[in-house]
Amino acid sequence: MRIVVLYNLPDLNSARSDLEMAAELEVLETVGGVKKSLESIGHEAIPLKCCMETLWNLHHFDAVFNLAEGFQNDIRAEPYVAGALELQGLPYTGSPPPALELCRNKYLSKLVLEREGIKTPSFQLFKQVGDSLILDFPVIVKPALEDASIGITCRSLATDLVELNENICKILKTYRQPALVEEYIDGREMNAALIGEGKSVEVLPISEIVFDLPEVLPRILGFEAKWLEDSPLYQNTRPLCPAPLSPQLEYEINELTRKACSALGVQNYARVDFRVRDEEAFVIEVNPNPCINPIGSGFARAAEAAGMSYSQLVQKILNLSLSRQGWNHEETKIVKAKEAFVLNSLTFKRAKASDVPLLFRWFQDAKLTKYMEPTSSTSEDQLLLKILDSKDEDFVVCKDNLPIGFASLYNKNGCCGEISYLIGNSDYRGKGLGKKMAKALVTYGLEKKKLRSIFASCTVENLPSIKTLKETGFKEIGIRRSYFPLERRCLDEILFDINAKDLPTSQSEK
Repeated sequence: MRIVVLYNLPDLNSARSDLEMAAELEVLETVGGVKKSLESIGHEAIPLKCCMETLWNLHHFDAVFNLAEGFQNDIRAEPYVAGALELQGLPYTGSPPPALELCRNKYLSKLVLEREGIKTPSFQLFKQVGDSLILDFPVIVKPALEDASIGITCRSLATDLVELNENICKILKTYRQPALVEEYIDGREMNAALIGEGKSVEVLPISEIVFDLPEVLPRILGFEAKWLEDSPLYQNTRPLCPAPLSPQLEYEINELTRKACSALGVQNYARVDFRVRDEEAFVIEVNPNPCINPIGSGFARAAEAAGMSYSQLVQKILNLSLSRQGWNHEETKIVKAKEAFVLNSLTFKRAKASDVPLLFRWFQDAKLTKYMEPTSSTSEDQLLLKILDSKDEDFVVCKDNLPIGFASLYNKNGCCGEISYLIGNSDYRGKGLGKKMAKALVTYGLEKKKLRSIFASCTVENLPSIKTLKETGFKEIGIRRSYFPLERRCLDEILFDINAKDLPTSQSEK
């Protein structure tokens, strides 16, 4: 299967601070781990950054491994990304839009938990400073619409009105969203990873966050403790999985995990965070599509404790999404088209996603592409989508297994096709390989694809290409006057074509 690994990263215009970007950049490690795992079980995995062009060009893929937690700088757009996938009928991992929208809003999700009788700390929403507090101190103050512990520090714990108002003011000003104020549960911090759907839901071994902090610091898993490896808070906050629990507490956490995820409509996989006071567990937050970073994430750690390798975890998440769409993943076949042919001692391999970085570098080389139509792709992702969407036959040309150039047979209409080629590797220029590439393309088009003729063109200044085409057997059939723009000039372009009767008898070398 061809699977896109979809992810999102805020850009330089993001309101995120430099430190908070650490939490966002983590996704790149996850993308790499998921890609490697999918490829290890035979799939073609292609990472793509989430943008409008990407979202509406996903028909090239069989499924989406959805790691996008927003859209460009809009972290609140996470549900809309899943909605776009759903509208296209694509199998995608993780929860559906309603669950993502509900869980994104901590206040609304806690209202649902409260309504369903699921224990959660008492809470209150503040949209402005100065509203009356109905909770007892101490309380913890956090942004209502953030995740990854963003906006939460040791100072988020308020013990009086001054600290409360300072925290609320900071959240309103910095994050431009309401502040959620919760009863502070002074106890143990736990989290439970859930995977599966329906009757097959499984709660993995429960993790505990062990705090080895000075007594003056509250036991809070804030941003520094979660993300900043050089911080003493990080270094003295360690995960333990499985957590040492009494049978009764373990049962209670497992049941609360299932009930909370069911109440919020979470599917596929999730993580539920708890605080435990005197053997009584409280649901703090439900995280759909949680971090599954292979290095250090609580979810991956819980899977490992359950005897599941990272690749098995990724495969299970994918298979659950396929089953949700009615696919039988056990019967899903990986079909590979013929990917290469060899002519004139050169190997022509179909251009793949893995070739895009090299091709993009070649296409951005102004000296190399001086006489070529400029590419419209301004990023590697754009070039990838263009190649995937192309009805052309695009090849990476190799000699002795080393990529040396690019070739294409395009604009095919059943009778005619057009060719273009370039030698990207500078070590192989000026060695007659351009002529071999042109001959191979002609042979492939006329003999393998059964075309009647092959078309080519080049500017009047591109003397090496003119010579190559003529030696290959092309005939000059006309000129497009003042056609090609180059350095404020408009060059004439010579038109060539060739058909089977024009082929020299020794066109194809054995």
